[in-house]
Amino acid sequence: MFAPGSVRDGPLPAHYEPVESPLRNLVYPRQTTNPTVRYFEGPLNRIAHAPTWDYPIVATTYRLTEHYLSGPMSRFNSWLNELQPEMFVELSPELAAERGIVHGGWLTVQSARTRIEARAMVTRRLRPLQIAGRVIHQIGLPFHWAFSGEVVGDNANDVTSLVADPNVSMHEGKAFACQVYAGRRGGPVARATKRPAHWPTRERTPDTPSYAQPEGQFRDE
Repeated sequence: MFAPGSVRDGPLPAHYEPVESPLRNLVYPRQTTNPTVRYFEGPLNRIAHAPTWDYPIVATTYRLTEHYLSGPMSRFNSWLNELQPEMFVELSPELAAERGIVHGGWLTVQSARTRIEARAMVTRRLRPLQIAGRVIHQIGLPFHWAFSGEVVGDNANDVTSLVADPNVSMHEGKAFACQVYAGRRGGPVARATKRPAHWPTRERTPDTPSYAQPEGQFRDE
C-alpha cells in the first residue's frame, strides 16, 4: 500500500512493536515503536516503554459473542449473564503451571497502570510463542465487565495503555504488556448493582413482545 500525503506515518507501511512490548523491533532495531504514536502519558496513564522486562507477558482484549458492544447493556440481561457470569482471563496451560494458576481460580493481571482480578480460563487457544530465542506468553481479556449490572467485575480497560495511532487516534488497547499472578488483587470487591431475574418464571417478561418471551410459553390473548 502506498499512500502519499494522506497518512501521518506513511507513505509506506512499516512494522513497529506496540508501545508496550517485551521485545525489541527486529525490523528496525534502533526504533522499537512507531515514532508518530500519540501519547497521553501522565500519573493516571503510566507507560511501560518497550522493551519492558517488568511486564514480560503480552495481553490483548476482545469481545464475547454473548455480549453486545462493551457490556453496559448486556450486563443487565439475565439470559446473557447466565451464559457469561463472570470476568475471566484466558491463558495457556504452560503459563498457568508456571504461575500456579488453576482453571476457574482467581488470578491478578498487573500493568504499569493498575491491577485487576478475574477468573482463570486455562485453554489451548492461547499458546506460548518462541520469539528471538525466548518464550513469550500471551493472555486474553474480554472487556465487557465493569462496576454496574447484574454481573460485575474488574474492567479490562483499566490495565490497557492509553496511546493512539497518529491518523485517527485509535486506542491501542489490543496490545500491551503485563504481569500475571495467582490469587486475588486485594482491596474493594465489585458488587452487583441489580438483582438478577429468577428463571424460569410463569410471569411475562416486561416490555418484551410475545414472540421473544422465554421458551415461547406466552401468547397474545
